[in-house]
Amino acid sequence: MQQPPFHNSNREPLPDANDVEAQFRRSDAHWQQDEPAVELSAENRTRLEADKRWMRNLIIGLLLAGLAIGGLLAIGLVWGLNRLNMIDPPTTNPTESVE
Repeated sequence: MQQPPFHNSNREPLPDANDVEAQFRRSDAHWQQDEPAVELSAENRTRLEADKRWMRNLIIGLLLAGLAIGGLLAIGLVWGLNRLNMIDPPTTNPTESVE
């Protein structure tokens, strides 16, 4: 019974939550102080805006293409099920006995 699931030697206990929070706050404050102020030139700003528009148009195009393909697949599925007479449930005659 000296295996790890059954034997808790407590050699490396988990850290206290307050210590973790304090360490996180110190590192967060340190990160904010070291962040340099980024100034964008007019050329970089226009390029950034153009890239944003391109990405927005790409995402909208992919969404529209997905909707169009999904619509065509749905119409094709309904058409195929109708051709194979699988849309209407089979009718059973209650007067017939099963033997």
